[in-house]
Amino acid sequence: MTSNVSNVFSRLWLCLGLLVVSFQAVAACEMAGEDGFAITAKVPVEAGQQRFSFVCDIDSPHILYFSDNSISFNQLYDQDMRKISALPGAFQAYPLDPSNKLFYLDLSSQVERFLTLNVSTLADYQRFSSVHTLTMSLFIGFCLALVLYVGMLGSSMRNYGFYSYSFYVFSAAIFFSLQEGLLNIVFPDISLFSNFKLILLFAGLTVFAAVRFLDQLLDFKVLLMGWQRHFLLGMANTALALSLLQLVLPYSGAALVNHMLSLITLITMTGTLSSCVYATYRKVHCSALVMTGIAVMVLTMLFRLVFVDTSEFMYRYGLVVSITLEAFIFAMATCRKVKKLDDDRVGAFKRASTDALCNVLNRSGWESMANTILSTYNKERGYLTLLFIDVDHFKEINDQYGHHAGDKVLQVIAKILKSRCREQDAVGRLGGDEFVVLSHCYSEGQSERLAARVEASLSDRDIRTDNYVIPVTASVGAYITQERCKDLTSLLDRADKIMYHVKAQKKDEAPLVS
Repeated sequence: MTSNVSNVFSRLWLCLGLLVVSFQAVAACEMAGEDGFAITAKVPVEAGQQRFSFVCDIDSPHILYFSDNSISFNQLYDQDMRKISALPGAFQAYPLDPSNKLFYLDLSSQVERFLTLNVSTLADYQRFSSVHTLTMSLFIGFCLALVLYVGMLGSSMRNYGFYSYSFYVFSAAIFFSLQEGLLNIVFPDISLFSNFKLILLFAGLTVFAAVRFLDQLLDFKVLLMGWQRHFLLGMANTALALSLLQLVLPYSGAALVNHMLSLITLITMTGTLSSCVYATYRKVHCSALVMTGIAVMVLTMLFRLVFVDTSEFMYRYGLVVSITLEAFIFAMATCRKVKKLDDDRVGAFKRASTDALCNVLNRSGWESMANTILSTYNKERGYLTLLFIDVDHFKEINDQYGHHAGDKVLQVIAKILKSRCREQDAVGRLGGDEFVVLSHCYSEGQSERLAARVEASLSDRDIRTDNYVIPVTASVGAYITQERCKDLTSLLDRADKIMYHVKAQKKDEAPLVS
């Protein structure tokens, strides 16, 4: 999965590089104002209907194109006021015939805005349009892949933070699909996809989801003071509330919300970046990666709000680049978080299920693992081997050599059992000097060899402690079956009876000596 993500990421950067090279500006036409003065390519558009006139001096077919965001209606006419049909694509594009010198463009804008008009040759437009569509398609595909990947991780981990990430990337993908006209290619007749309010809604959703995700990923509840976390979450909630409120406001109100939302986004990202710097200082897991992603976003927001005229490419595509980088970085951080959570979960399970003295499973941990083995055995069948081990004369060992020596004996017995069993076998201590081993084998011979190895290892041992060499034996009750088993209790009872039968046969053995 990581390799696929890296390949998509590399291709996306290549396309963005081509996009920079192919970015075109107005070269062949000028717009005439009411007083006859020239107007630049970035045209101020008022809310409502208006008409613009173009004086073009071209000697070959050219294309006039522009984004139709917040444009309810547009139509280009030639000098004889005949309609010119638009070309399909992500942008509103009209062919310009060199036989015409004057063109009229009627627009109906939902809000007051600046409209960037571009004129290029047919070949340049086709190249630009193809690269733009490919770039945005790769970006959307990249986002959707991350949404599915991280969403599945969240489902397996049952962690809300991963759902927040998926929602954040999904909202960002929809926002840029709408803003860059990608849906116009598939649904050219649906004007809703150019609606200013719909784009603004997903902008607010993106900000909200991003902060909620970071709150989960970096544990703001623990990391920050209460008022700091509440401020960031409050800004995110405000962004969401404003993006919902503007749906019922007139377009003039939505335009005001747009300015407020841009400011809230910059403040929120700056506050989050400060939190990430602090988290990095405190060495919070993944914080350095997140700080890098947020820094890229803050820098790009400056191009959108402050350095507006510095770079046309950065103004338009900077957010796409930064979101791509940020999403990729956040995905890396999320994967590391998943690994850490999984390691923590495994570590916590081991601590809760491991016998502190002997470093084998305790009774609770053994029963949990044994039930899993039992379930697998009942499905796949084979042979089930249960060994019940009891150290002979353990009370006398404690009385004669002391409890410290007795603990050492138990530790050595546990090491012997672990060394003689497979990793997938359940080795545990039920309590005192009683140990159990449960193994799922696929042949009777495999089961018998396991029992023989354990019995031989515990039949006559000299265990060295700090002050003594203690002769130790243990009785092993081996129960091997290929019948279907419903519960552990009946298995333990049978192995226990076999163990006591073995122990009874040792009554005449010689007493322990020091």
